[in-house]
Amino acid sequence: MPRSIITAFFDDLRSSSVRDRIFVLFWTLGPFIYLIERTPADAWLTLVGIGFIIHSMVTNSWQWAQTGWVRLFLGFWLIMLITSALSSNPSYALGEAIAWIRFPLYAAACVFWIGINRTRLNMMMLMMTLAAITMMAILGVEFVKVVQQGNSIGSRLGGPYGDPIPGSFLGKAMLPLAVVMSALAMSRPIASSLLPLVLAGCLVLFTIFTGERINSLLIAIAVFLASFAWKFDLRRIFLYGILAVALLFTTIQSIPTLSDRYDLARHSETSNYFESPYWFSVRPGIVAALEHPVAGIGVGMHRLECATISHGPEWLPGVNNCHPHPHQFYVQLIEETGLLGLLAALAAIGTLVRATIVNTHRSSIYARLAWIPVTMVFFPQPSADFFGQWNNLFLWFAVGLALAMARDTHSDHS
Repeated sequence: MPRSIITAFFDDLRSSSVRDRIFVLFWTLGPFIYLIERTPADAWLTLVGIGFIIHSMVTNSWQWAQTGWVRLFLGFWLIMLITSALSSNPSYALGEAIAWIRFPLYAAACVFWIGINRTRLNMMMLMMTLAAITMMAILGVEFVKVVQQGNSIGSRLGGPYGDPIPGSFLGKAMLPLAVVMSALAMSRPIASSLLPLVLAGCLVLFTIFTGERINSLLIAIAVFLASFAWKFDLRRIFLYGILAVALLFTTIQSIPTLSDRYDLARHSETSNYFESPYWFSVRPGIVAALEHPVAGIGVGMHRLECATISHGPEWLPGVNNCHPHPHQFYVQLIEETGLLGLLAALAAIGTLVRATIVNTHRSSIYARLAWIPVTMVFFPQPSADFFGQWNNLFLWFAVGLALAMARDTHSDHS
């Protein structure tokens, strides 16, 4: 199977221009570049976007800019620029706002240029599989060391980054791979479904191992949705579901380090949210939004101004606790870009989701599942920085691939 994917991929490249060959090959290296560090990953994503602009100029092909979600994100970007120019530190805020457009631009490149056919999507899935296995091997070694050391509650894995974010690599960037593997496990004969079943299960399990609770929940829900979004087989869903629950329960109960992390009763964000660190980080964002409802405080300015944000109204429970961002996408949007920015972002995201749902009637497994990653990453859960580098690199990797999947017209037999 991998050999046929590679053969078809290089056959496709032979019919492309030299420029397209270079960028498509470069694109498929992305999952491994993401294993290095944020700067190489950002350079990779940015270069793909720049290549797309050059391609559009050379071919004089700009129809993509008229697409609904592209136009709405450009409108949202304009609002970002205006609110940042009106902030207390326009040079900083404008720099953050101007650079942000590289993320939706990358998604547009995936949809309208480098991810335009099934062979390229298959090759990217293969590369993601190899990169995910590499990441899980690294995390497996680290996890064994953590368990042997008996680290206390709150342990999180750093993987190759030395930073507690590999859960975002697996739980966000690898979401398209996880949903496709889950669907294949449900639709193929039992014997040939084992490999995709194991891969989907490992993606969930190793995300749990990282200690990233929100990302673990996202990928688990995504895999569950994919299990019946392509082919509904109640008996197999029940069988695999029982196996998954049994494995998860046994794993968490047998490893104290892990069980402490996922014992919700021990954590104030579930037992008493308004006295939890999550709420304390969200609260200053709400206060700033109430004090600057029209234009917000400017993109990225929460990082600089949080310490000066007032306690706010007495009816708002808790205290302010400053972080680089308020840990909630939509609070951050209204805080930093105002009400108009929030509404524009909601419209753009809604149109983005619609673009992945509109083709779910197709007999393509990719098109049928594309809505799941996009819906998951924009779900209003506690979340990382909407404008930040690392989170957007993981998020828009998944979104760009999902949008390309949604346009796939290949017919699969379900």
